Amino acid sequence: MAAHGMLTPPMDLPVELNDLVTLHSSFLTAVSLHYAHNGNASPVDLRALAPSISSVWGRRRVTLDDIKLCLGILSAGAPHESPFRLSDYGYGKVCLELTEQIQSRGVMARHIEEEKLNASFMQALEGMWTTWAEKQMQVLEMQKRALFLQSQPRKRGRPRKAVAEQLLANPNVSIEAPTVDTFISQLPLAEVTVCESLIKTLPLREKGRKRLQEITDAAEDARAQKKTRVAIAVPRSLKNQGQNTPEPVEPVQAKITSFAPVRKANLLDRILAKQAAHALLPDAPTPAEMARKAALGRAEEVLGVLSMLVAARGGGQRCSFTMAALVQALQGSVRSPISREEASKVVEVIAAEVAPSYVALIRMGTMCNVVVNPMYRPMDLRGNLRSLGVEC
Repeated sequence: MAAHGMLTPPMDLPVELNDLVTLHSSFLTAVSLHYAHNGNASPVDLRALAPSISSVWGRRRVTLDDIKLCLGILSAGAPHESPFRLSDYGYGKVCLELTEQIQSRGVMARHIEEEKLNASFMQALEGMWTTWAEKQMQVLEMQKRALFLQSQPRKRGRPRKAVAEQLLANPNVSIEAPTVDTFISQLPLAEVTVCESLIKTLPLREKGRKRLQEITDAAEDARAQKKTRVAIAVPRSLKNQGQNTPEPVEPVQAKITSFAPVRKANLLDRILAKQAAHALLPDAPTPAEMARKAALGRAEEVLGVLSMLVAARGGGQRCSFTMAALVQALQGSVRSPISREEASKVVEVIAAEVAPSYVALIRMGTMCNVVVNPMYRPMDLRGNLRSLGVEC
């Protein structure tokens, strides 16, 4: 055995036949690896298997004909021992399948007897080569005999030239020297059988193909008739009886395209009308306006929390809080979650618009304090919110 699990071919065969032996061994190695990883229950697409065989073989890119040649030689030498068959699934998909005898061994029987199959392949190839070589030797002997008889002087009896011409006229006699490529070209190829599922769907596919062809032909006929009507001008009437020149007729295509400018103008008018309608609509609210509106919506809840915080401190004329402490107290007191930025925005909106006498902000550098004056608590809070555009 050589590298990659390939069989070492005998040295007495030609180089081309040794390549066939290593190709078959590489084919079995690639198939065994595929079955080891994926199992042998499903067919193997040769379009996916061929690159694996090429990498194991290392000579050139393996084609479908190469695989058919290997299986054909194996089946010719041992028809009952070949475990493989080729099936056509349509649309260029040819798969390698195992015979029923191999599949009946069970799911776990995923290995292939590579040594036995390689020996059968080599024996079949050597037998075909020996038979063909002997036949070619006989042909060469017939050629030599014919040429010898043709070169001898004429004597009594049957002319030797006639015998030579009869030998050369034999279809089994080849004037050209036999080559290994000639032998390989006459080797058997494995047959590709049509899959049963493909046979069942063939009527439906044929019906769909015919229907598609009918649609295509109808479309081509319509285009041809349209071109004919445009190219040939049919006279509508003759100006007089003796005038043979037909009156020019407006082509049909001109009638069809005469409405194109009108359609373009209508489309442009509709686009301009939409742009004008959008221009009359009010502008969309800015992010600052949306944040202000959201803060006004939560002002009533935040004012209630402020009142409880002031009452907890015992009342008095004024109560002051840092913004950070007040935001933290608001986050722990409101029913729905509120972020630090949103809580600060609500306090600023209350101090600026809702109740400026009740809540005031005092900034000193980066510090911000909130001062609450309980004496100026708004009596009609909802009225103030309604006046600012908040629905209560």
